[in-house]
Amino acid sequence: MTSIPTSAPAPARAGAVPLYVLGGALSMLGNASIGIVLPWLVISRTGDLSVTALVATAAGVAAVPASLLGGRLADRFGARRVAVAADLGSASAVAALAIVDASVGLTVGWFVALGVVGALFDVPGMSARQVLLADVARVGGRSVDLVAGAYQTAFSLSFLVGPALAGILLAHLDPIDVVWVTAACSGLAALLTWSVPVANPEASAATPLPGGGWGVIRRDPRLRATLVIALAATFVTPPLLSVVLPGHFAALGEPGAYGATVSAFAVGTIGGSVLYAILSRRSRLLAYVVGIAAMTTGMVTMAGLGGVLTVGVGMAVMGVGSGLYGPVWNVFVAEQVPVEVRARVLGWVNALALVAGPLGLGALTLLLTVADLRAASFVIAGVWGAVGVFALTSRSARDVARPVQEDAEHAVDR
Repeated sequence: MTSIPTSAPAPARAGAVPLYVLGGALSMLGNASIGIVLPWLVISRTGDLSVTALVATAAGVAAVPASLLGGRLADRFGARRVAVAADLGSASAVAALAIVDASVGLTVGWFVALGVVGALFDVPGMSARQVLLADVARVGGRSVDLVAGAYQTAFSLSFLVGPALAGILLAHLDPIDVVWVTAACSGLAALLTWSVPVANPEASAATPLPGGGWGVIRRDPRLRATLVIALAATFVTPPLLSVVLPGHFAALGEPGAYGATVSAFAVGTIGGSVLYAILSRRSRLLAYVVGIAAMTTGMVTMAGLGGVLTVGVGMAVMGVGSGLYGPVWNVFVAEQVPVEVRARVLGWVNALALVAGPLGLGALTLLLTVADLRAASFVIAGVWGAVGVFALTSRSARDVARPVQEDAEHAVDR
């Protein structure tokens, strides 16, 4: 990678991290908001819940190849360019909903088409921003740990605020008016990200590595172990959030508690991000261990499907674990995944995670034919518990949390 000139302008260096973090936060805010607005708009225009499911399915399928292609494009043309293009594409797809609605009227075909177009940009944009992290830390003169923690905190705040803001706006405005707000978030995110100073805005993959991104994953035991953890997390999370918790609170006659427990997870994630900034100063490995332990403890706490308080505490503890683990993973990618294929590695991880979610939902559907919701919850907790034990006992998994120098000392043992 091209070295950074020592004469880099001071204002640009000082602004690199805030621009990066704020751009990522606005991008996530737009994505989180449209996740609420689009289903509402579909229902208001078609009156058919099945169309909502169709749009979500089509978007989910499209996101898998988009993740792989986005990684390749980021390695070839530069992560900042791809992040900006992704936000502009997302803003255009969202704005097109309002334009089509005002001109020819939104139909099922338009909803599916624009939902797919939007999905083509979301995941590649997130991967490209992860790739930018190391460059931003270097140009901004900050530690990678600090930037990763700040990014995770902003990401979590946007995940919490986005749906709530969308809900408030939908209560007072027509869904189309809210569509314009979400499009503006993505457009502003693109502008801020384009303003981020980076050391090398061009492609960094002049010398491709054998096997590309998947070849690097296959040869690195740390990445293989991390992939197991990531796939397990996305295998159990959609069934938990989309089926188990809504079903449980519906049976209790407390539908509002579902939103409260999901918010507890988001608040916990913010707390975990802040805690990472404290623990990582002492030991990144400590942050990793506490994070995995918290995710496992939270899952076990929820397994019995008790009252609102018990489930809420479990979700909050899980959120703390997620807030700790996210920066550990981002720092590892920034420091130790070869820059030549960094985006493609993330593309593979994200693409496989997108596949794991529907597989988890399918497995839960089959399980519920022979077991009740509580038993299914215990099975989900058991699956994650086994993965948590693996994450804490596997040297390859723990090595993800070792700093570069310490990792080199352990290379011979792997």
